[in-house]
Parts: sequence; C-alpha cells; structure tokens
Amino acid sequence: MDNRKKEILEAVAESLSAIGVREVYLREGAASLFDKANEPRGSVPSPEGDKKELLASEAVRCEDCRACTLYNTRTNAVYGDGDIDARVMFIGEAPGAEEDKQGLPFVGRAGKLLDRLLEEVGLRRGEVYITNVLKCRPPENRDPAPEEVDACLPFLQRQMKLIAPDLIITLGLHATQLLLDTKKPMAKVRGEVFDVDGLKVLPTYHTAAALRFPAYKEQIYTDFRKIETLLDEADG
Repeated sequence: MDNRKKEILEAVAESLSAIGVREVYLREGAASLFDKANEPRGSVPSPEGDKKELLASEAVRCEDCRACTLYNTRTNAVYGDGDIDARVMFIGEAPGAEEDKQGLPFVGRAGKLLDRLLEEVGLRRGEVYITNVLKCRPPENRDPAPEEVDACLPFLQRQMKLIAPDLIITLGLHATQLLLDTKKPMAKVRGEVFDVDGLKVLPTYHTAAALRFPAYKEQIYTDFRKIETLLDEADG
C-alpha cells in the first residue's frame, strides 16, 4: 500500500474511532474508492486537494461526533477555520457562546481582539489556521473535562498533521499544558519557544483573558511579534 492510501485510511480510521466506531463493513467494490491513488499522473488530485477533502471530511465527522456528552448541549461543533496551508496555527481552549452559534472559532469578543493583534503584526485571519482543543462548547464556558479533551484529541492531532504548520501558538493554559505535556502555569512558559515532535510551539495568554486583564494584551502582542522571526528561522 503506498503512502497516499495509508494516509487516507489512517484519516478515516482515526475519525471513526473518535466518534466511537469500532467496526466497519465495506460494501462490495468499496475498495475501488482508493484505486484513484494509482491513476496516471494528471488525473490524480493534487496534495492540496487531498488535504482539503480530508479536512472537510473530518469537519463532517466532528459535527456528527458523540464521543462525549457535549453533543447534547452544543448548537454546532466548531472544527476550525482559516488557510489549510497556513504556516501559523492557533489553538485555543474551546468554543464560546458566539462560536457555538456560528460554528466558527474565535468570532466573539476574544476573536475580534485576536484579529486586531494579528493585524498589528502584519497578519490577516485568512492567512492563519485557528482551532480549539475542544470542538464543542462546555456549558457555561466551564473548563474542559479530561474525558472531553481525550474525545477531541484525535481531531486536533489530525488537524496538526494535515495543516503541518511551521509554528503553533497555543492560546491559554489548557491548550498549552496539553501540547507541552506540562502542569506548569502560563507565567512559567509564556513567550518561550518549545519543540514538540519537531513542531515549534509558542505559548501565550488567551485573548479572552486579555479582555479581563488588560495587561495580558501587551504580553500577547510581544509574543506575536516573534512570529516573523520564527518563520524566518524555519526557512533556514
């Protein structure tokens, strides 16, 4: 089996596992769905097309996910948004009320602040990719429960693999502790650059925290100003 077939099968298997599916029975001839990988050059979809289709499929599976109880209270699953070829990926904690309503990440007050801070360092929202650890809003915006993080983790891992950014910026404590596998407080890790399985990770405060504590806004801005340098370093 070539790498493209493996990637497609892995994506399907991970997504089905995330929503609790343990067995799959294929109809006769279903294997032909993967035969396109052997078609002559020129008729095979581009890697970008494959990525787009895989992410779209993941988003549909996310919307149908029943792996934890949050599906009972959500309006929409909030998978992610932005440039699928982005060099910078932002990972927050969980959708809020406005995100749950619109089905898009960071579209409330915290999202508007994120947009302004991005503009201040010369980036537009459409140039980055934005998602959260949880894809469904916890009731009353409470902290994510461990079982909810576990249920959503396969979706996040697949996003990171498919987007393949040069830099991940974690927004807030929950995303930071998850990706860095640490219990350290934000004050101990914020603004430092970490290597996580070959990916550069830059933790900073969540923009929602900056709405409550204005001093955080300047610190987030200081961290965002490192983006250009870090991308230059990635270019070698």
